[in-house]
Amino acid sequence: MPEIIDVYDANLVLVGQMDRWEAHVRAQWHCTYHCWVLTGSSGCGSLLFQRRSGASTSFPGCLDVSAAGHLRSGERAEQGVREVREELGIEVDPRCLYPLGYRTEVFDQDDGQKNREYQAVYVLRSALPLASYRPSPGEVAGLYWIDIRSGLSLFTGRESAVEALGITYNVDAKTWDVDRQTITIGTFVPRITNYYLTIFIMDERLLEGRLPVAVS
Repeated sequence: MPEIIDVYDANLVLVGQMDRWEAHVRAQWHCTYHCWVLTGSSGCGSLLFQRRSGASTSFPGCLDVSAAGHLRSGERAEQGVREVREELGIEVDPRCLYPLGYRTEVFDQDDGQKNREYQAVYVLRSALPLASYRPSPGEVAGLYWIDIRSGLSLFTGRESAVEALGITYNVDAKTWDVDRQTITIGTFVPRITNYYLTIFIMDERLLEGRLPVAVS
């Protein structure tokens, strides 16, 4: 079935509704929801990355935001938290969510999609182990923790590769298996801004209690 989303002008003023695919092809501004899962404490925190399904139409197999998706027509930004439940299979305590504001992203893909997104970004502090997650295999191929120090080293160029520990979906056995990966910047969904570096910096601040935190 078509997924109808709200579309906006460049000033985030609502101008109408449109099918999601059409909005991408016609380069219409629209809103998405990003939620980053953070665990740990000051000096030893980690950030959760989702490996996109191999069947995804955009950047299959790449590491991306913990949970993300398009806001449906009429949804407010905070209602996008349903993406966490749908993709990761965990319940969310709203008191553990920290809003980081909006960022904009412009990116044209080889398949003709033209991303013009206002991304509402949140951080979810959670102590749940990966064994408590119930990811959706249709959307998620794996989940990986990257500790903040390693992430900062990778995205500032001090290291060319870092280790990530997580789980990966075994299609044949239909199980989630423990996995360790060596990852590089090329492993991630490409961004034209330093989004990942910003998130690692903001999450480090959050764990240290140095508020406020923001992406823009």
